[in-house]
Amino acid sequence: MLMFLSMSCLAQFDNTNSLVRKVIVAYEKGSDGFYQKKAGALVDRVDQVVSMYGFDKKSSNLYVQTESGNYQIVLNKDYAKIYRTSKLAPMLEEEQVDQEVARVTRALEERFESLNNAIRQHRKDSVDKIRRDSLEKIRQDSIQKAFQKAVDLNYRESHDWHKVPVNKIGLECTDCGHQVYEPTIHCEGIFNDTIYHTQTVNGIMGYQYQKMHLCMINPKLRHDSKYTYHVKIFSDSLSQNTYLSPDYVRAFNTEHYTKHSEEVSAKAPWGYVDSWGFDFMDNTLLFDFSYTNTNKKAIKCIDVFFNIKDAAGNTKKTGKLRAMGPVEMFETKSWTWNDSKINVPDGMVDLAISKVVLTFKDGKMKTLVKELIYKQEE
Repeated sequence: MLMFLSMSCLAQFDNTNSLVRKVIVAYEKGSDGFYQKKAGALVDRVDQVVSMYGFDKKSSNLYVQTESGNYQIVLNKDYAKIYRTSKLAPMLEEEQVDQEVARVTRALEERFESLNNAIRQHRKDSVDKIRRDSLEKIRQDSIQKAFQKAVDLNYRESHDWHKVPVNKIGLECTDCGHQVYEPTIHCEGIFNDTIYHTQTVNGIMGYQYQKMHLCMINPKLRHDSKYTYHVKIFSDSLSQNTYLSPDYVRAFNTEHYTKHSEEVSAKAPWGYVDSWGFDFMDNTLLFDFSYTNTNKKAIKCIDVFFNIKDAAGNTKKTGKLRAMGPVEMFETKSWTWNDSKINVPDGMVDLAISKVVLTFKDGKMKTLVKELIYKQEE
């Protein structure tokens, strides 16, 4: 009884009541605005059925019509049994199936051909009306108005709506505090008192990524002629991205930084030395070291091995310093040894890192020799 009610009232078909749902013919509106025909595809669901015009009890095929399509549905065993014993759809003999399918297909074809013709006529009428209105406006407008229209059109065709002139008037991001004082910004939209723009950020190891900001519009900007004119000309484009919001900005920035991080991880899967420096004072080594972890595993400690050299480049002493973590994924941590307790022989002028040994929290170790020790590119 429940299945019976589902079929008769809801008239929808999916994998709960049918094995296959095949498009005999269906019409969808294309990007050009006209209805286009498709056939033969299998679909996950058929609903909004307006007619169940036939059932072939031998094959368990049900034939249904929607507002925009003609479908063949192979019912599963339980639902096929219902249709064999009910009057939900007319029983069709094998020789009647093709006739009924052709009848419904023809009716749909005539309907959507008529709709397409109506669209063509409407567009033609619209074009004709626009042409008539334009001619009338030209006759009524003054020479100055006609000239201004040409200027506006030329500006629109020769400028990118994203490139909003801000005349170096300061904008500050309310999310991250970033300030910009550029002649133009790459704008994604303007809503109420908020302007959304993106910047290209020089990231890690020479890679770049996009970051989005949202800024309150500086009152001075509202009186800037170049800004107000650009916003006027491109008001439609600047207000089209209605999805822009503080949450979207944060999601955008997270996504792009994650992609940037993945690029870095692909090049330096174990991380890289972000910065380091040394000095010799009173025959004692002073050392600074910063490391960025790009691995999913947290680093427990880092052993930095180095060679101390004389003016001729000869290694006179080797040593090791241990930097304690943890250093989580995409975290950068720094250490400073103001008194390393490592004595430096007289005449030493240089120090070089020979290798870095990472010990992860799970106890596994990774040795980075010189060619694998990546440095951040500024």
